[in-house]
Amino acid sequence: MLTSPVSRLPRTVDASTGSPTQSRKLLFTVYTVLGLALFAAYLVATFPYSPTLSKVLAPLGLELTSTSQSASFPFGARLSGVRLRSIRPTPGGLMVESPAVTIAPSFLSMLMFHPGVRVKAALYDGIVNFTLRPSGGGTAISYDLDSVDISRQTLIPLPEADASGTLSGNGSLWLDGGNMAQTGDGQLSAAHLKLKSPFLGIPIALGDGQSKFKLDQGTLTIEQCATSGGDIALNATGTVQLAPDPSQSVLAIEFTLSPTPAAESRLSGFFLMLPHPPGPEPYRLTGTLSAPRIM
Repeated sequence: MLTSPVSRLPRTVDASTGSPTQSRKLLFTVYTVLGLALFAAYLVATFPYSPTLSKVLAPLGLELTSTSQSASFPFGARLSGVRLRSIRPTPGGLMVESPAVTIAPSFLSMLMFHPGVRVKAALYDGIVNFTLRPSGGGTAISYDLDSVDISRQTLIPLPEADASGTLSGNGSLWLDGGNMAQTGDGQLSAAHLKLKSPFLGIPIALGDGQSKFKLDQGTLTIEQCATSGGDIALNATGTVQLAPDPSQSVLAIEFTLSPTPAAESRLSGFFLMLPHPPGPEPYRLTGTLSAPRIM
């Protein structure tokens, strides 16, 4: 009996899936990348940020502590109960306190071959974002503030006075190798700004404010500072010579006050304490932040 030969056709491979070898290579690559990403995320999340930052800040007389640290998806860490305090001349001077701070790598800085860190902090009912990266032998900082409650801040002392309102703004700074601010610029805006002096017992509403400044060689130049919509319209320009201790920064500022008719009567006692009545003649603010003098 004769049988016809069976034709054997070549087996085809679906180009969309590739050969079994190619599939295995693809899976191996995917698992490798995923493993490296998870390992990197683990390293970033478990890195001891608080102790490391405290060592960096120690030469400035500052100490950073936190109550706990956890992972922040997809990359980074979340610190809770963060406190920044001064340890000079003696420990105990609280400067900044935040219930939650998120720290993560700055991928944009990495693409520019300047590894940096992004920080997002809940600060006094507002939000602060800033990025730090090495630059020119120092540290470059860009920042953004959104609705930070002025009344709760402790960084800048306001002797014998209270301030309230919210502060927003953005800008950049460059710190030299000694961690002193040397150059930068920025702008700030304030909303519902009020000042209260114990000598008067009543608040002075300044309304909303806008300011613009630049920093060069440790000298802060106030290019514009103006308020409107309150009891008094304030316009100021001048300089602040920054010091390692912010309270000892030296003031050289000129400003004018223009009260509304109603405020001029209500705040007459306050105006009597000034060197001269409000008007076009400017006042001069000298001394330091902790001990200012008006001339």
